Amino acid sequence: MEYVEPLSRGHSRYVALVDSARAYLRRRDFLTYSTQLVPEPIGSETWTLAWGYMRKFDDMLDSPEINKAQAMTLLEGEKEVVERLFSGDFRVPRRAPARHHLLAQFFENERRYYSGRALRVVKDLYESAWGDVQRRGVILSESMMNRLLYKKARSFFKLYFILADWDLGGRIDQFSYLFGMGLGMLDDILDLADDYRAGYINITREEMEQLDVDLSPDDSAFLQRVINAGYLTLKAKKIMSLLIRARQLARTITSRYVRSFLLRLSEVFARPILEGKFFPGQKYFFKGGALAERLLPRNESLAYRVGHRLMSLFLRFPQIPAALFNNYAL
Repeated sequence: MEYVEPLSRGHSRYVALVDSARAYLRRRDFLTYSTQLVPEPIGSETWTLAWGYMRKFDDMLDSPEINKAQAMTLLEGEKEVVERLFSGDFRVPRRAPARHHLLAQFFENERRYYSGRALRVVKDLYESAWGDVQRRGVILSESMMNRLLYKKARSFFKLYFILADWDLGGRIDQFSYLFGMGLGMLDDILDLADDYRAGYINITREEMEQLDVDLSPDDSAFLQRVINAGYLTLKAKKIMSLLIRARQLARTITSRYVRSFLLRLSEVFARPILEGKFFPGQKYFFKGGALAERLLPRNESLAYRVGHRLMSLFLRFPQIPAALFNNYAL
């Protein structure tokens, strides 16, 4: 079997690999794509490689077309690749799936530019994928759900902040927790119906008891009964508490660019709640994304350079009026 090594930054095949991940992320939605437009070049490229891999593999795992056993088989097959990369062997077969080339190049970039700072976070993300599959068809306790969100969503943001290499005033763990837990809960609501069809039960045992809902997930009226009992209001309060705390912390950041990004992020995540669109099937999106999409060229390397400048402009403008947060806090 012929193996290939990761490439040096700037090599034509390195550029093509990064751009292939960027194109994949762009096809999903602008919010998914826009995260790689914000950091400086090395951070953008390394995040794109990681995020491209995560989205490709998560889409396979989350598909309602595969059952729990098939998802575990996928994870088992990925285990050998991931563990070899953690051991320092970054080679992959030339004919390996595209996602493995993205992951191998991410590990090379992490070794070269971040000296292992992100590896513990990556390990948490990898372990969370197993926990997510194992919870199919199971109603978790509050503590178990929170541990899973901590490993998955909190680690997602911590990896992003490490790769962006921003000065967060020593509060990277606090920002990662607040945004991660907030987004994790938000995703669980907006994807509630799709997740349910795939076997994921996003309500905890304690929440069912609090809402006085005593149903089996196999009951055809399960989701509607949970929603009618006030589940969305319960989760909205928890999410908004986290996002309001994140905004308060963001105002202490000295970099206007980073501060603006954190504030805009909180607004994007709060928008479905504050605009009365907090129910399954709704989406959150970046206001201005459609305009940016029209302005960005198809060439992804050029699109990054143009988009990075555009983001510095877009981030100056709130996604929603700040007064909405004030009203909610009252």
